Amino acid sequence: MKCFSEMLRKIIIFICTWKAFCNALRLPDDIQKCYFGDDKCIIASTNQYLRKYGKGNAELGLPPLDDFQVDDITLINSPGPLWISYKLKNQRLRGLENATIISISGFDRQPEMNKMIIELRTPSLVSQGTYELRGRGVILYTNSSGSTHSDLQNVHLTLNVKSFIEYRQNRRYLKIYGVTTKIDLDRWILTADNLFKENTDLTLLLNRVINDNWLEFWNEIEETILPVYTKSILNVVNNIIQKIPYDELFLTD
Repeated sequence: MKCFSEMLRKIIIFICTWKAFCNALRLPDDIQKCYFGDDKCIIASTNQYLRKYGKGNAELGLPPLDDFQVDDITLINSPGPLWISYKLKNQRLRGLENATIISISGFDRQPEMNKMIIELRTPSLVSQGTYELRGRGVILYTNSSGSTHSDLQNVHLTLNVKSFIEYRQNRRYLKIYGVTTKIDLDRWILTADNLFKENTDLTLLLNRVINDNWLEFWNEIEETILPVYTKSILNVVNNIIQKIPYDELFLTD
């Protein structure tokens, strides 16, 4: 009986190990592999991946980069005599699939020993969802909700990546645990409908004021909105690289 239990335990371990190996993704065959640290080749390969698999591939288990969930964001919450709360909810972010990598470094044999930096451009990063606006004061009271459309145009992102290597079944996987993001953009266009339920003209006026003075408004909310966008992008990227052994992304010497 003891021998049977031991044999059964080994069979279960074998099945679990085999399943883990089978569940691991690999780089698609039509994507060029590079040597560790070959930044020029890695840039070309990553752009090749974005062009071919930016919208994902269900058969290969690759998640889409063209549409993903963003956490709810409280853009304004100002207490005091005039209290205003403005929240973005149910946001979807689109546009990363159209990105072009322009610089990359740090993807060496021991990536945790180097600073990993990625620079990319994309024509547009669009988020769509809903909002909730609450406000009250001596002569003001508003309680509205509606849809929002935010378009960051000609975006240049610089990502400083923090990562480490973790081992599973004697294979190395890259784990990104933090990203510091710098963003430059040419224009921001925001549309929010139904801001004032009984006054469409006032809603249109407020939208125009925001878009005419977009840079001042963007500078006020950048520190709030950028980490949320970065976290969402990080989750999608980790969902890919955590399934492909790091060494299988590169050519062997």
